[in-house]
Amino acid sequence: MTLFRSKVWSPFDIASLKWSCIFLGMIGGAYLSAFVKDYVWVFVIAVVLLGIKPTVSYFQADQTGK
Repeated sequence: MTLFRSKVWSPFDIASLKWSCIFLGMIGGAYLSAFVKDYVWVFVIAVVLLGIKPTVSYFQADQTGK
């Protein structure tokens, strides 16, 4: 079994995956809301730091013509 393989996803599969992630996030958010409120700035910094790499990659690929 190959873990990373190319697959053409049907619209139903994509929608199912997105909704399952949304519901999992809602459950996690319900249980961790007090923790997240206490450390909101740590999460904001983590979001910004994690968002830098994809943003830089996106704009670099645009300049190289890929």
